[in-house]
Amino acid sequence: MLATGRDSERLAELASSAPADGATCSDGSIAVFAADLSRPDAPDECVAAALGEFGRLDGLVHSAGVIRRKEDLRYTTDEQWAQTMTVNLDATFRLARASLRAMVPNGGSIVLIGSQLARVAAPGYASYCASKGAVESLVRALAVDFGPSGVRVNALAPGVVATPLAYVDRPNFDDLVEGMAAGLPLRRIGQPDDMAGPAVFLLSDDSSWMTGQSLVVDGGYTAQ
Repeated sequence: MLATGRDSERLAELASSAPADGATCSDGSIAVFAADLSRPDAPDECVAAALGEFGRLDGLVHSAGVIRRKEDLRYTTDEQWAQTMTVNLDATFRLARASLRAMVPNGGSIVLIGSQLARVAAPGYASYCASKGAVESLVRALAVDFGPSGVRVNALAPGVVATPLAYVDRPNFDDLVEGMAAGLPLRRIGQPDDMAGPAVFLLSDDSSWMTGQSLVVDGGYTAQ
C-alpha cells in the first residue's frame, strides 16, 4: 500500500503505526509519498512512486477534497470556483488518468470519492455539489470506457463523516453533531472506519461484477 497526502508528519505517523500483518511492503510498513494533488504533476508522481515501490498498480482510492459552506453563488469568485474544481475534479481526472495508464491492459479497480451531495442538494454547497456530481459522472464514463480492459471504476459517496473536512467553515461542528445525528435514520454521524469497509469492498474482488456505480454510505440520509 502507498499512502499519499500533503502532511509529511501525518504520513510518517501512519507509516510507523502500520501493523506488519496488514501491510504490503517487504519490511512490514506502509509506503508513503508526500504530494499536493492541486499540482498538475503530482498525480503522475504518485503513480510513479507506487510503480517504483511495487512494480504494478492494482487499485486506487482517491479521497482528497475541499469544501466551502454557506456559499452564495452570486458572490463566488472565479478563483474560489477554480480552487474547488482543481482539487475535487481536476486532481481526480489526473489521478484516474495516471492510474489507468498503469492498469491497462492488466486490469484493476479505481474508487473515487463522490458525495451524498452529488444526488441531493443542501443550501450553500453549489460549488461542492457541482464538483462531486461531475466526479460521479466521470466514474460512469470511465467504467464504460475501460471495463473491456478489466478496469472497474466505482464511487464511494459518504454522508456526514467526522473528519477534518467536517470542521471546515464550522469550527463548532462538535456542537452540531447531536442535531445532525437526530436527522439520520441510524441516529449517528459517520466515522472514518465506516468508510473503510465499503472502500475495501469496492476495491476488492468481492465487487468484481460491479462497475460504474456509486455506493452511498450516509446513515440513511438520502433514503428519506
